[in-house]
Amino acid sequence: MLYIVATPIGNLEDISLRALRILNEVDFILCEDTRVTKKLLMHYKIKSTCISYHEHSDDKKTDHILDLLAEGKNLALVTDAGTPGISDPGGKLIERVISEMGDKVKVESVPGPSAVTAALSISGIPTDKFIFMGFPPHKKGRQTFLDRIIKSDYPVVIYESKHRIIKLLDELKQKNKDIVAKQKELEFKKLNKAERAELKNLKPVSSLVVCRELSKMHETVYRGEIETIEEKIKNNKDDQKGEFVVIIGK
Repeated sequence: MLYIVATPIGNLEDISLRALRILNEVDFILCEDTRVTKKLLMHYKIKSTCISYHEHSDDKKTDHILDLLAEGKNLALVTDAGTPGISDPGGKLIERVISEMGDKVKVESVPGPSAVTAALSISGIPTDKFIFMGFPPHKKGRQTFLDRIIKSDYPVVIYESKHRIIKLLDELKQKNKDIVAKQKELEFKKLNKAERAELKNLKPVSSLVVCRELSKMHETVYRGEIETIEEKIKNNKDDQKGEFVVIIGK
């Protein structure tokens, strides 16, 4: 059995009784960072053996994990925080287990915390439909990534690091300016069908929610216009620390 176990994204109380039982019962726990996971295990007095598994793990490590499953061992896969496989390298392991071991190994979800759903639940933005796009590329492909956000018909959820949150807000602000300029340009043209469709599809970001350090002591949620949110974060260095979930409304 391979259990995919969600762990707290901040507050250690945000873990299910089932997750605690599974972590205590399995033969091994596969951890993104053993030091991080051991803090959780120590808190709940769980003594299961940890094995490091992360984005830099090579095929040899994955082969070893598959061998353990072939031997009949029960394993739990966890990340540092949240649900494995969601914008997380654990998805590659799950894919290999399913493709190579098939029905010989049961892959079972132990659901729980996820920064995506936590942010959406308090956003105040209609979320019957949304798109999750993970982390933006650092350089190559970043503008294309942002263009896809702007062109989306639905709210878009992304992650961003403390190192690039101000850059992201600057980029979204510039995209809005570009859209307004394009709309003005098209207004004074005799539009053909394609241009009318382009004008209709140009939609500036109308609402933004930025969540920082969800479920932690310094949780902060910003709602409103890009400029207002950016000014608040810029004016407080502490607000530029931590992990960010950004919801771009439509």
